[in-house]
Amino acid sequence: MKILITADWHLGKRLHMEDFSIDMEKFFQWLLVYIKENEVDYLLLAGDVFDQNNPSNEASKQYYDFLVKLSRLGCKAIITSGNHDSPSFLDTPSSLLQSLGITVVGKFPGHDHIEKILIPIEDKLGKNKAVIAAIPFLQDRYIRQVGENEGIKTIDAKIKEGMRKIFMEIGNETKRLYPKIPHIGMAHLHAQGTTISEAEREIQIGNELGIPSDALDQFDYLGLGHIHTGQPVIDGRIHYASSPISLGFSENNYKHKVIQLEITDGNIKQTFVPIPKFRSLYQLKGSMQEVEEQLSGTSCKYDLTALLDIYIDEPSYDANVMLKVENWKQEIKEKNLNIVNLKVNFRDKSGSRRLSTIQQNRVNELEPKAVFEKLIEERKDENEKAALLEIFNTILADATQQQP
Repeated sequence: MKILITADWHLGKRLHMEDFSIDMEKFFQWLLVYIKENEVDYLLLAGDVFDQNNPSNEASKQYYDFLVKLSRLGCKAIITSGNHDSPSFLDTPSSLLQSLGITVVGKFPGHDHIEKILIPIEDKLGKNKAVIAAIPFLQDRYIRQVGENEGIKTIDAKIKEGMRKIFMEIGNETKRLYPKIPHIGMAHLHAQGTTISEAEREIQIGNELGIPSDALDQFDYLGLGHIHTGQPVIDGRIHYASSPISLGFSENNYKHKVIQLEITDGNIKQTFVPIPKFRSLYQLKGSMQEVEEQLSGTSCKYDLTALLDIYIDEPSYDANVMLKVENWKQEIKEKNLNIVNLKVNFRDKSGSRRLSTIQQNRVNELEPKAVFEKLIEERKDENEKAALLEIFNTILADATQQQP
């Protein structure tokens, strides 16, 4: 039997308003081909199906379209919620999805009904080959009792102890009900010692230091979601699956993957299947000259437009910086590059001081053009001043144009 473990799809994700639906569609196309060619029996999705707990119609449609295509291949699926997901949203169509061989566990059923999240999986001959402990994101009320005036250390200790207790309960119930087949867990949490990227939001109930690995070690294998870069918690036994695409600039150089488990005669073999890359996310930092040099060596390596996050740090104010950036935006379109985030820092704040002087002279009584001319009056290059004024007049005309 072959099982694939994935997580953190974040359908509907936008990065500085850039839509990642095309990226995910390419991932789905690749995944369906891999499942078909390798005769995968089960797909496990360990949380954060969506980026928002109230996903858009487009994100929902992409999700359901994929599940229909998956079912046509004869591959079954087990899906659990993450901290970004709405448990009720995921659970609502669960009866319908069950008819397609897709089991959804959005909401944890409680300590008294742990058996409901234990799902035996069968081979094509109908023989149980393993049991999946499908653990959704565990909300605070299942983990700890809230007390008054608790400090962060008390809260963190309660969370860790609560998680340890609930994982032991699940592990013990799994062993009791299914003693003779492999036990595979799937969960969505922050384990101790893992490294997060800037695209990952911290779990809201705490987890400042993460859950200790020994508290999670209740299964023959545990596949995790929440950390976007796949990394081991206990080598060969507990591992993060990773998101299928880079969701933030710090993830650009990471090689995303899915986990494949192959069960033979009760033994579990773990391998990693690399996911093709579809888009680059570049961060360029430094002085104007340094960023310009970095930009000249930057190219789009894949089909989808490469996205750029640019931070320019200059010692003093220079209007030419913004003029050059506008020129860049036009030039790099031909290289299939797009600046989606730009920050310029001038360490000398003299420009700000001049603006403060103007404000003291009752700016609200001046014409916009007069204010702008006051700002640039100290510039020595007359051609530069003329160019800046021309740009300002164009912007001002657009901003004040009367609507019909």
